[in-house]
Amino acid sequence: MTIIDFLKDRATRNADDLAFRFMGNGELDGPITKWTFSELYHQSAGVAEDLVEQGLAGSSVLLAFPPGLDFVKAFFGCLLAGARAVPVPLPNPNSKNPLGRILRTAEACGASTVLTNQQLAAIAATMGSELPVCLRAVTDRVTTDWAGPRAEMNQVAYLQFTSGSTGHPKGVAVSHANAVSNLRVMGQMLRLRSTKPAMVWAPHYHDLCLIGHVLGPVHYGYESTLMSPMEFLLKPVRWLRAMSHYKIANTACPNFGYEYSARRIKTEDCEGLDLSHWIVAGNGGEPVLQQTMEVFIKKFGPYGFRPQTFMPTYGMAESVLFVAGLKPLSQPPKVLTLSATDLEMHTVRVLDDNKPGDRKAVSCGSPGYGHRVIAVDPVTLTKSNPNKVGELWVQGPSVPSGYWGLPEESAATFEWRLADTNEGPFLRTGDLGFVADGEIYVTGRLKDMIIIAGRNHYASDIELTVQRSGAPVRLGACVAISEHINGVEELVIVAEVDERRLPANAQPESPGAESLSEFWTSAAKTVRGAVSEEHGLSVRSVVFVEPRSLEKTTSGKPRRQHYQKLFLKEELAVLHGKRSPQTV
Repeated sequence: MTIIDFLKDRATRNADDLAFRFMGNGELDGPITKWTFSELYHQSAGVAEDLVEQGLAGSSVLLAFPPGLDFVKAFFGCLLAGARAVPVPLPNPNSKNPLGRILRTAEACGASTVLTNQQLAAIAATMGSELPVCLRAVTDRVTTDWAGPRAEMNQVAYLQFTSGSTGHPKGVAVSHANAVSNLRVMGQMLRLRSTKPAMVWAPHYHDLCLIGHVLGPVHYGYESTLMSPMEFLLKPVRWLRAMSHYKIANTACPNFGYEYSARRIKTEDCEGLDLSHWIVAGNGGEPVLQQTMEVFIKKFGPYGFRPQTFMPTYGMAESVLFVAGLKPLSQPPKVLTLSATDLEMHTVRVLDDNKPGDRKAVSCGSPGYGHRVIAVDPVTLTKSNPNKVGELWVQGPSVPSGYWGLPEESAATFEWRLADTNEGPFLRTGDLGFVADGEIYVTGRLKDMIIIAGRNHYASDIELTVQRSGAPVRLGACVAISEHINGVEELVIVAEVDERRLPANAQPESPGAESLSEFWTSAAKTVRGAVSEEHGLSVRSVVFVEPRSLEKTTSGKPRRQHYQKLFLKEELAVLHGKRSPQTV
């Protein structure tokens, strides 16, 4: 069955069951939109009918929507019409080129039309013929007698564009077969049932929301509650209140979401919470930290949250979403204590807990049914020894054939074989890690490795040290990069300043007030001291940039290589710090 076969089946067998609930402002007493499976199908069929009339069947159609159910009906409408859905973020009004990403994506997939809401379509209309694409408001038409084309399992259903943490945006061509395979893996990992409601605040164009909370309800029949990420960020307790009120069984977000909630939600705001219905707390998209899970458990355990609820996962758009995450629901995630010194040499040596100089590695569980993950030596292209870190390669029915319209880049990512056995093809992920007792441990990114004095340092480890240093750095907003000076690789820290911690009236002439110069000197000293103590490294340059100026990828990963280029070209939005001069 294709995705639209499941949609039609739900509209018949579960016509009056709730499919989607969107919380307009994140509050339980705020505006809430609800659709049954029947309403979802007929709303989507109206979009499909409109697309066919516009001659867009068989083409790529961009979907640029604010949070809400209009995106959901537009996505399924594209699939019903036989068009390729292409979810994209809304234009960033603070960008120098707000429509740049949409226009580049449209060019990459040959799209002529962008479906959006009435407001953005009206703004685009004032620009006349200047735009190379047509921004159209999605129709409000409702169709009850739709009889559109039948999709084949190998037909491309949608393009998941990812900027990745390296390179330019590329559209992963996801077929119906790929998506359904990954939905089955998701069901196996999360133990999904029609009676277990789900919730998410991740952006709808993100594969986490798209697979788990837009396609998932249609495949499994559970109700899905959606919330805007902005409403979560403004008041994270809204997420937990909704989880409690609607008795949500599963949700997922990056590690940042759990860290942010534990830090920002006040104890007095938790009164009345009941999290005992929470079965799975998916944690993925960025490194999963043991400390974050411990802090979250300590804070919300009194309200029914259990340690075994956490489910660290591993996945990426190039495998639709899920790769690994399978674990017993009765047990908390496994955590290994590794020798940091050995890890710098890509060697895995397990220590007793709480040894000095250790690194915690959280298991991302086992691969889903029919999928395989191996660690490969990135130089010899042979399987790594069990005690060695290697590049993770993935094989299975969820893995698409490649990127849309990019045969060379597709071959360079999706068509790798082991050098000694010719076994393959494998998806080459670019992630570093190892497999122990069948479970996946991710240690870093191959291209983000910083090598100083012959030792390998993971950028994510250094960034975590900076975050925990006490320096005025915004949560989740720093990158560890390097530059070559006189042939030597030197460490650079670029961090967004936490504007809430800037000294009030900080002027050099203000009596009794901390001067800005003193503030920045102290902040840089704190960063340098923490990195030196934890990693034995000297930081060449510490650069503080404007808040919200370090964008992440669509999957929430740091764009290290992008900001390394901006740093070297001196194009960062710098508040304090600069490149250190080279010495002769």
